[in-house]
Amino acid sequence: MALVRSLRARVVLWVSVALIVLFAVTIVGLDIAFRESTVSARRELLDVQVYGLVALAEIDASGELTLPSDALNSQLELANSGLYGALFAADGRALWQSLSLLGRDFPVDDLPAPGEEQLLTLDVPGFPPLEALLMTLTWADGPEADYTFAIALSLEPYNARQAAFRRNLIGWFGGVTVTMMVVIGTLLTFLLLPVRRLERQVREVEAGERVKLTGRYPSELVGLAGNLNTLIDTERRRLARYRNTLDDLAHSLKTPLAAMRTLLSEGSARGTDPAHEALNRELERMDQRVSYQLRRARATGATGLGTEPVVVAPIVEDLRQTLDKVYRDKRVRCTVEVAPGAVFRGDPGDLTEVLGNLMDNGYKYCRTSVHVTATSTAQRLVITVGDDGRGITAEEAAMLFQRGKRADESVPGQGIGLAVVRETVELYRGTFDVGRSALGGAELRVELARAGLL
Repeated sequence: MALVRSLRARVVLWVSVALIVLFAVTIVGLDIAFRESTVSARRELLDVQVYGLVALAEIDASGELTLPSDALNSQLELANSGLYGALFAADGRALWQSLSLLGRDFPVDDLPAPGEEQLLTLDVPGFPPLEALLMTLTWADGPEADYTFAIALSLEPYNARQAAFRRNLIGWFGGVTVTMMVVIGTLLTFLLLPVRRLERQVREVEAGERVKLTGRYPSELVGLAGNLNTLIDTERRRLARYRNTLDDLAHSLKTPLAAMRTLLSEGSARGTDPAHEALNRELERMDQRVSYQLRRARATGATGLGTEPVVVAPIVEDLRQTLDKVYRDKRVRCTVEVAPGAVFRGDPGDLTEVLGNLMDNGYKYCRTSVHVTATSTAQRLVITVGDDGRGITAEEAAMLFQRGKRADESVPGQGIGLAVVRETVELYRGTFDVGRSALGGAELRVELARAGLL
């Protein structure tokens, strides 16, 4: 039962169980009622046949009771008709037996006492299952004596009718059950359409394809849809407020640090204090740590609630133009191959942070060329940035992922860019690899899954 997660499947399953139980009880009840009515009908038939024999009985010339063959029920005269009769004297002698017995003796051993009736179910070799009624009377018309009138019915046709009735019941109720399941399943499909629409819109919001839930919903779902829209709006405002707070914090920390470095540099130029160099180193370390923590905190791993998919190509192009200006003296030739329609489903700032660090690393360590590619599927975005620099060894690659560590100390930098990239990639359940570029240098490859709550 734990595997049945669909609401529609659960309803159909439990309604099916309820109907099967209900119909099973109904079938059993009707079967018992039919059997009891059959038993009652057989008893009435046996009574009628016995009293018919009593009415036809007469004393013959020898003074014993007998039955005239020309007035009997035709079934008693027909071989194996399923109706058998006999007349017994008090000493157990058979005074008369029906022709339907075909010369066999009526299958009874003990006779009831005078004035009594006996109803028997007989299972005798050579006979079908029988139900018999024996009635013993004291005959007063003529010489007084006790006589037993016996009638037996074959149970085969009654059993066959009972079995046919049971099969018909099961067939009809089975058909009704299947029909009701189809009808209920169809109705549930129609009734659950608003729930499916709500589920689809929630997926679209999560994927960044929709800003909020729209459309009319039944009264039972109006509150849920409204609460979800409120949650989406609150999440969007919270992310904006979070980023603004981080920007304010970065400004409030960076400006005093820059001023302190300037003042120390002026003091060091006058040569008044040998501790200035040590203080400058500590300020540089503080600046690196503040930069790292702020950039790390800005990597939100946002779920995309209330945001549109981020198109990759414009961001890559903007970063290329910016870096061309920053490194114009180096005259880097950057080629870009971004697949048409490549998108990122997540926070635009996170994508800019990752692409900016990767491309800046390529520009910084290349000789003359950088190659950027980007492709996306419904679930993942793959970015590669290759250069024609000296490349990165496995040991250097492991060191690059540690904050403040750089493979080439001769190039200016703080050593936090790739560490931020790695942590951002982890937020998006992606991968970050370093390999050999086709240009001969290093190639940084990032896979970003669609943003989601971790």
